[in-house]
Amino acid sequence: MFVSQPQYEFPFPPGLEQPGCQHWRMVELTLHAPWFLLTVEVFDTEIRDCSMSRTICIAWDYDLAEVLRGLDAELVLGIVCMVPAWASPNGQWSSKEVREVWMCSSLAGQSVLLVDAVGQEFDCGLVPEHVEPVKKDLVLRVAPVRPQRRPHSRRNTPPTGTGRRRRASTRRTKA
Repeated sequence: MFVSQPQYEFPFPPGLEQPGCQHWRMVELTLHAPWFLLTVEVFDTEIRDCSMSRTICIAWDYDLAEVLRGLDAELVLGIVCMVPAWASPNGQWSSKEVREVWMCSSLAGQSVLLVDAVGQEFDCGLVPEHVEPVKKDLVLRVAPVRPQRRPHSRRNTPPTGTGRRRRASTRRTKA
């Protein structure tokens, strides 16, 4: 779903790159389908109490659910679904903040159900016609960000501290 061309490879400083990784200045979407930005907190193994956020682009809802199952829920800072123009109310690419990811299953198959910041359920299409009973398993719930007060002076860098930290929970079953 994401591709790039050799001319867009970014020459990352050798001391900072991860072995086997390539860095790109530009990528292209090969399909106009929903995709995801998953932001997680990563702690430095050498420096105590030092962390940074990493954002991962994920092409499919099933891949999102699988990645979330393998993560410590406390490390998930946020999930955004990028919605293509054909599925967006304004006819342009837009985004939805994802607060819950559910795995639904029935005799008809499996699907991923998402819940946005206003509590509206949505999916990424290609959902089987579920037949009763439908089992719903919560994969992950992300708590909303607490608003922060900004100082009177303008700040050009992102705020630090625990005020922006989300808390996520995981794995509840609903039949």
